[in-house]
Amino acid sequence: MPKKKRRDLTEWWLTYLGPAQVGNIRGPRTVLTDDEIARNTELQQQFDRVVDASGRTFLVERGTTGT
Repeated sequence: MPKKKRRDLTEWWLTYLGPAQVGNIRGPRTVLTDDEIARNTELQQQFDRVVDASGRTFLVERGTTGT
């Protein structure tokens, strides 16, 4: 099977089985600006991603202790 066909099949499956997302997965990818990269880095340094016992994921500010 040609490489292009495999990618199209994968994109089709992701439409129904992949994670929820906003926008067209087949659309052109956008390049992040320097400001967006800096913002993302800042958020990753300030928050930790935590998963609770029920499986929910949320962000907790670093330096705070959970109960």
